[in-house]
Amino acid sequence: MLLKDDTKYPNLAKRESDGIYCYLVQRRISCYITRFCVQAGVTANMATLIDFFHAIAGALFIYFGFPIIGVLFIQLFGLWSCVDGEIARLTKSGNKLGDFYDTMVDRGAELLFTSALLLSVQKAAPDLTWGAWFFAYMGAVFMITNSSEKYRSAFQQNYPKKSIESLFCWICAGSDIRFLFISIVLIVYAFSGSAGIVKWFIISMTCALYLNLIFRLWRIYILSTRGS
Repeated sequence: MLLKDDTKYPNLAKRESDGIYCYLVQRRISCYITRFCVQAGVTANMATLIDFFHAIAGALFIYFGFPIIGVLFIQLFGLWSCVDGEIARLTKSGNKLGDFYDTMVDRGAELLFTSALLLSVQKAAPDLTWGAWFFAYMGAVFMITNSSEKYRSAFQQNYPKKSIESLFCWICAGSDIRFLFISIVLIVYAFSGSAGIVKWFIISMTCALYLNLIFRLWRIYILSTRGS
């Protein structure tokens, strides 16, 4: 029997590995969606599929020039990214395959949102450098996310980024905060029409991600040598 306290915030959150925005905002909302889903018989894998459709819808709206609606779907994606894991923990139905597809959907969503944003801006303000910045940004995202996943497989625990990288968690360390900033930039771009705002956001975020990566590699080295 599902009790209200089972889904009460922050019982289903991942305190150490959740991003700042995810833990403080998204988890407070997602727990209500999770309660409804469990009562309705929605499984964790079904929630992951719903999440994937949100990512596709958000990217399409951004690309075809409806950034505000795109922002709505980005935020829905963020909520449902919490829901699938919460359902799995609440119903004790988590498995390795579900975890794998959950991670792949998260990475795919970031690729879709970023691609849609840059392709949309490229149509409005053609610039040969957009491709280079897209490559640099997604390369940084790949490295920072891969470092978290490899830490988890190597050390058999989630990387405690919130306690170790508190500053970067407010800037770029988690996809939750990156999606929040992308949403803000999309809103500003929708009302201003300034492609320069998007470019400087991508440049700034790319630099921050590489700084975060260097810091993380150093911190993981310190943590591993202390434990040896």
